[in-house]
Amino acid sequence: MTDQQRADQVRTWLGENGWYLLAGLALGLAGLFGWRQYSGFSQHQAEEASAIYTDLQAAVRASRTTRAEELLQQLASEYKGTPYLDLGRLLVARAAIEQGKPGEAIAGLRQVAEGATSTEIGDVARLRLGRLLIQEEKYDDALKVLVPPRDSALGARYHEVRGDAYYAMGKASEAASEYQQALQPEDVGVIDPAFVRAKLEEVGGSTPPGAVASDAAPAAGAR
Repeated sequence: MTDQQRADQVRTWLGENGWYLLAGLALGLAGLFGWRQYSGFSQHQAEEASAIYTDLQAAVRASRTTRAEELLQQLASEYKGTPYLDLGRLLVARAAIEQGKPGEAIAGLRQVAEGATSTEIGDVARLRLGRLLIQEEKYDDALKVLVPPRDSALGARYHEVRGDAYYAMGKASEAASEYQQALQPEDVGVIDPAFVRAKLEEVGGSTPPGAVASDAAPAAGAR
């Protein structure tokens, strides 16, 4: 298999999985963190930020790019340091990908990855950034970003995507090692075990002892 064929296959894998953590999960994160940690904000201000974020979602869905940029700038200027700004940047980055603007998406994801208000949102941003860098064939950069987080449900997904990077680089042994780690029961997270096993077989690896069953259902949000 040529390098180009290998890269094309990785893109197909990434495309099939899609942006598996979408706006719904992002909103769940926002609700989880809430505004209790931002004691300096009034309930009214919290509601305003939430309303702006909701408008931003609508603008992104309607492909109103200029309006989305205006709303994101409003969040950045008036609600800096809140989850709503981070989540807004994730939404706009996703829209940039769909519009064929990977450079803009990478820049936005880096902002969240490097300065997120919470570890969880930062982990999501780094994972998305790593996947995008692989699609752009920037494999070394992707591996630097994709350092698996500790004590996170995303750990297995990080290993899986690291495996994709190594596969695209033609490093079958390293790819197999990452896929095997993704299949460990204690770190299964949000993956599709059968899909990861298929990729493991593709690189000539064997399923590790005690690996999660192939027919195990992926966790919510795995796609």
